[in-house]
Amino acid sequence: MPKNIKFRFEGIEDKRVDIVIAEYCKKNSIPLTRSGIKSQNVKIYVNGKEEKPSYSVKRGDEISFQIPDPEPLELIPAEVNFQTLYVDNHLAVINKPAGVVVHPSPGHLTDTLVNGLIYTFKDKLSSIGGKERPGIVHRLDKDTYGLMIVALTDFAHQKLSEQFKSRNIKKIYHAIVKGHTQKEGVINLPIGRSPYNRKKMCVIESGRASITIYRTLQYFKDSSLVEIEIKTGRTHQIRVHFFHIGHPVLGDPLYSRDYKKYGLCGIALVSKRIGFIHPQTDEWMEFEIDYPEEIKKLIEKFQSMKA
Repeated sequence: MPKNIKFRFEGIEDKRVDIVIAEYCKKNSIPLTRSGIKSQNVKIYVNGKEEKPSYSVKRGDEISFQIPDPEPLELIPAEVNFQTLYVDNHLAVINKPAGVVVHPSPGHLTDTLVNGLIYTFKDKLSSIGGKERPGIVHRLDKDTYGLMIVALTDFAHQKLSEQFKSRNIKKIYHAIVKGHTQKEGVINLPIGRSPYNRKKMCVIESGRASITIYRTLQYFKDSSLVEIEIKTGRTHQIRVHFFHIGHPVLGDPLYSRDYKKYGLCGIALVSKRIGFIHPQTDEWMEFEIDYPEEIKKLIEKFQSMKA
């Protein structure tokens, strides 16, 4: 059944009402975006009168809208390329290749990691994350390579989620970024949705706290290999933080202008090491992978050039 939402606007005046609704939905974990308002033909009312999405809001306006029922999505098992490094009755640790979307969405209904997990683990996946995201405790961007934890029981899902929330999961990434970074650094800048491009995130004062720690492992002629630990898990966090300090991740189609020149399937960013407490045994577990072959070749190529 569709859900009716109503709230009073107390923010900055003259914003478009569809932007205000999208921001409200994001803050309150409501599954409706600005593009969704348009594509799903959501009716918008301000002070009881129907208005267009372009309406400029005023302080004190009472805004109401209806969340439409989501269209049922059938999850189809499919053989999707990923490597299982570890599995027991509670969880699995996998290596996701670049180019694989984590969960189904319009345009990606049968070729996602979730489709592959259902194919591999069948009904042995947690259900807490919702019908469309069985087993998914956290995610990686489509174009990022590397390690992910998959929950096979609801108990494991809950315990792992608690560790992510309390920042007790160790998440180590390696990236090749443009230019020469400092030897080490901490980037503590808030991240939120870009007001100019809804596909992008950006450093913005109204964003959520985001902490990225890094150290430089190697300098190349025009780039650097860095090891990164993230203390928070914001969308595009590493990509946005390094773009903001002038060192975008190589191969990034959103945050780097010359991304095509490196010929990568994804971006030069790898979830290389992950550590966590096993939800059942309380044992600390840590996993690490080698670089994907194309990242390895890119490093070798840069090493052969004079710094």
